[in-house]
Amino acid sequence: MSQENVEIVKRSIKAYARGGVEAILPFFPHDVVCYPFPEWVEEGEYRGHDGFRKVAAIWTDTFDDLRLEFDEVQDNGSKVVALGTIGGRIKATGTPLRQPMGVVFSSFGNGLIGEMHYLTTWTQALEALGLEG
Repeated sequence: MSQENVEIVKRSIKAYARGGVEAILPFFPHDVVCYPFPEWVEEGEYRGHDGFRKVAAIWTDTFDDLRLEFDEVQDNGSKVVALGTIGGRIKATGTPLRQPMGVVFSSFGNGLIGEMHYLTTWTQALEALGLEG
């Protein structure tokens, strides 16, 4: 089952890269839960497809040319971690931003991703799984 979860995550990442938020929604149940970065100043939890749309809109409203690029997707039993970078230019200033990020995907069921936790470093993501960074 865990390799199947890795494949679901990889397909969802590709769908997002091709078509954005609406393209990734079919990979989530209607009650998906998204936890943004711990340093996030907005809400700490977003529920459902509309919640995911809301958090994604905050990201895209803040950055021009927002890019999420994942270098590695690892299986960890019932969870999957994706390690990569987030980049873009801060709107209004044009200041470039590129930083590591990790996403822990969990609560898989019926071929869907039920929960996502976004973390600002690879170390945080790996530690969330009980692994060393």
